[in-house]
Amino acid sequence: MTEQQIKPTVLVVDDEPRILDSIRALLEEDFDVEASTDAQGALAFLDCAPVAVVLVDQRMPGLTGDQFLERARQRSDATRILITGYADIDALIRAVNNGGIHTYVPKPWDPRQLISTVTDAVERFRSVKEQREAAGVVARQQEDLARSEEAYREQTKLLRSILDSMGDGVLVANEQGQTLLFNPAAKEMVGSQNMYLPPEKQAEIYHADMKTPYSVEDLPLMKAGQGQVVDGAELYIKDTEMFLSVNARPLQDHAGMAKGAVAVVRNITASKQAEELLWRTKEEAERANRAKSEFLSRMSHELRTPLNAILGFSQLLEMGSLAVDQRQSVDQIIKGGHHLLRLINEVLDIARIEAGKLTLSPEYILVRETLDDVLSMIAPLAQHREVELSMEMPEAWIHSIEVDRQRLTQVLLNLFSNAIKYNREGGRVSVSSFLNGQDWVRIKVTDTGRGIPADKMHLLFSPFERLGAEQTGIEGTGVGLALSKRIVEAMGGTMGATSELGRGSSFWVQFPRADAPIAPGDWNQSEVIPEPPSPSHIEATVLYIEDNVASVVLVERLLAARPGVKLFSAMQGRIGLDLAREHLPNLILLDNNLPDMGGEQVLQSLRSDSRTKDIPVAMISADATQGRIDRLLTAGAQRYFAKPLNLKELLEFIDALLRVSISERK
Repeated sequence: MTEQQIKPTVLVVDDEPRILDSIRALLEEDFDVEASTDAQGALAFLDCAPVAVVLVDQRMPGLTGDQFLERARQRSDATRILITGYADIDALIRAVNNGGIHTYVPKPWDPRQLISTVTDAVERFRSVKEQREAAGVVARQQEDLARSEEAYREQTKLLRSILDSMGDGVLVANEQGQTLLFNPAAKEMVGSQNMYLPPEKQAEIYHADMKTPYSVEDLPLMKAGQGQVVDGAELYIKDTEMFLSVNARPLQDHAGMAKGAVAVVRNITASKQAEELLWRTKEEAERANRAKSEFLSRMSHELRTPLNAILGFSQLLEMGSLAVDQRQSVDQIIKGGHHLLRLINEVLDIARIEAGKLTLSPEYILVRETLDDVLSMIAPLAQHREVELSMEMPEAWIHSIEVDRQRLTQVLLNLFSNAIKYNREGGRVSVSSFLNGQDWVRIKVTDTGRGIPADKMHLLFSPFERLGAEQTGIEGTGVGLALSKRIVEAMGGTMGATSELGRGSSFWVQFPRADAPIAPGDWNQSEVIPEPPSPSHIEATVLYIEDNVASVVLVERLLAARPGVKLFSAMQGRIGLDLAREHLPNLILLDNNLPDMGGEQVLQSLRSDSRTKDIPVAMISADATQGRIDRLLTAGAQRYFAKPLNLKELLEFIDALLRVSISERK
C-alpha cells in the first residue's frame, strides 16, 4: 500500500465513551481513529505512533484539554484540535496563540463541520510535513554539498602535497602543448623561465640529445596531446645542461578524445654522465687493448726477428763439421738464444693473459696420465742433478679435470724444473694428487731444497723476482712462476706455495673436479706424424716473400742441402704476387710483415687468383700471437712457422710438402 492509500491517524481523547463512539462513527470511513479516555495513555501513544490530528475535549479530569495539547506539542507535530463547550473566548484565544491549539470545535458540534475541520487539519498536516521533508531534503543536499566541497578541498590539498613532495616532475598541458600545471620538481628541472613557453619556443631549447633539437610535432607533450603514448623520450635542456626522461600520456574527455597531456619527467643527468663516462672508459680500455695487442704483435716481431738469425745460423753451423771448441761456442750461442726465446715467450704470455688474449683449448684429462708425461720429460734433468723423483697419488687414477693440456703441462714442467734446479744434490722431489674438499683436485710438488725466507714469500709470484737466486749461478728468468699462476687462474684454478727455510718448499695447483671421470687411456694424445724420409733428389721451386735479408739468406743456406730446389725471393708483397703468377712455384713461404702490404692480404690475393689458388703457402713470421696464427690458417695457409725458426722442423715440412706437390702435378 502506498503512502496515499494509508489512512491518516486521528487520536480522540475524551473521558466520555459516548462522545468517543460518536466521533469514531463520523470519521472512521476516511480516517484511522484511535480513542482514549486517559490523557497519560494518549500522550504515551503519541510517543510511539505517527498521528495526523489530535481531538481533545476541554473537560478532562486532572488535565484540561488545552494543558494536554500543550504537552502534546512537545511530543508530536500532529494538528491539535480542541473540542470546547464553554464560552471563555479570551482563554481560548490565549491557548491558540501559545501554540498549543491549532483550531477548536464548539459543542455541540455540527457533524459536517467536525468532518470538514478534521479533513482540513489532515491536509494542513500533510502540507506542513511535505514542506518540512522538502526542507530536510534541501538541508541534506546542502550538507552533502558542503561535505563534498570539503572532501574536494582535502583531496586537492592532498594531491598538491603529493605533487610537491615528488622527486619526479609532473607537467600538464593542453592539446596545443601549452603548460597548464606543474609541480616544484618539474619547475626545478625545466626552469621557471621555460614553463609557459609556447611549443615553437620549446623546440628551440629542448633537444633529443646534446646536438639534435626537437621539432615541434615531436615534442613529447605535443605527441601525447595528439593521443600518442610516449615512453622514455629524452630531453636535453641547453641552458641547464640537464638530461630528462619523459613519459607522457594523453588526457581524454568522456568521449575518449584527447584534451591535453600529462607527463612525468625524471632527472637522468647523473646516469647519462655515468653512461658517458662508462662509454669513454670502455673506449679507452678497447683502445688500450688494441694498443696492447699491437704492441704484442710488434714486440713479437721485433724480438723474434733477430733471434731468428742468431738461432738459425747457429743451427746451420751446428749441422756442419766443427772443431770441438767451435762446437762448444755454437752450443753456448744456441743455449743463450733459447734462454732468451723462453724469456720472450713468457713475457709475451703474461702480456697476452693481462690483455685477455690467451687462447685456451680445455679438455677433460686424467691427472695421473698428465703427470706421467711430465715426469718422463723432466726425468733427464733430475738424473743430471741426481735428484730422486717420486709419485704419491693413490686417488689420482679416478679424478679428472677440465683444462688446457698443453698449458697445464707448461705449468707442471715449470714447477718440477724449479724443484729440481733449486734442490740440493741427492735431494728428493715428490708429487702428490688428492681431493681438497669435495670439489677440487690438488696437485702438489714438494722439494727438499733450501726453502724460501718468510719475509720474501709475498714476492714469490712477482715477475722478474728471483728471491736472491740470481746470485747462485742457477739459470732462470724470474718469470716462470708469475706466468704459471696467471695460466692456472685463466683456466679456473688456483695456485699457492708453502716453504720452510732449510727444509724445502711445496707448490700446488688445484682445479675443479670434472663431473664425469675419464677411464684410463681415454685421454687425447697428439697425433704423431712420422718423419718423412729425407729426399735424395727433389726438383722444385720455392718462392720466399720476405723483406728481412738475414731471413732470406738463412733459408737459402738451409735449402743448399736440397740442390734440386730452386729458391727465388721477393722483398715486397706485390712483387711476390707477380713472381707467383709468372713462375707458379711448388711452395710459397710468406712473411706476415711486409713493407707494402700485409701477409694476410697477399695470402688472400693468392687464394682468389685461379692461377695460384692451389699453391701451398706456409707463413713465416715473428708474430706468434695465437689469434693471428688461427686467422691465417683459416684464410688458407698450410702451416705457420714462428720465428726464430726450428730449421729441422721447417726442412721436414718442405720435404714432405714438395714430395706431395710434385707427385700431384705428375
